[in-house]
Amino acid sequence: MERRSLLGATAGALVFGGLAQVPAEAAPAADGNGGGGGLVTTFNVISDIQGDLGDFAGALKDIKATNPHSSGMAVAGDITPRGYDFEYAEVQKVLDQGPKPREVAWAIGNHEFYVPKWADPDTLAQSTWPNGTTEESLFRSFYNFAKRSTIYAETTFGGIPILTIGTERYMKYHDNSLWDEVWISEA
Repeated sequence: MERRSLLGATAGALVFGGLAQVPAEAAPAADGNGGGGGLVTTFNVISDIQGDLGDFAGALKDIKATNPHSSGMAVAGDITPRGYDFEYAEVQKVLDQGPKPREVAWAIGNHEFYVPKWADPDTLAQSTWPNGTTEESLFRSFYNFAKRSTIYAETTFGGIPILTIGTERYMKYHDNSLWDEVWISEA
């Protein structure tokens, strides 16, 4: 399958999965003629929590109310405002308080790379970037939170494989003329 076709099919599956309101278990889908047209599962897709824990808790409740049989939730990056370990812990605490999705697929976003802009959590210090923070430590914080050791991961929602991707480099570490650019390889 061509890359463009694969991306289009994946985007369609994500949109369909986030909007459909049927049980999460793979179930026969009507084909309009009274027969089964394949298997259907649903899951939710959100992004940009960015530390707004009240909205995140509300979203979890709304998801449970509107799609109670969801087989999972994909979070498409910007989990934290800056990428500090305590920010990840706050997101996890809200998730643990529920309602909790069956499965969660996490993707890293550019906000997970903002720690180097701060001398400490209360002092913005962009002029002294990276303020002792290594790119490796930012990835390690994400990996610890997501409970894996790679940027790429496969999760299964109701029998449907979900692939998560994310930036492989925060480019300012690799080219000082860049600032908030991220990099994803062909792989």
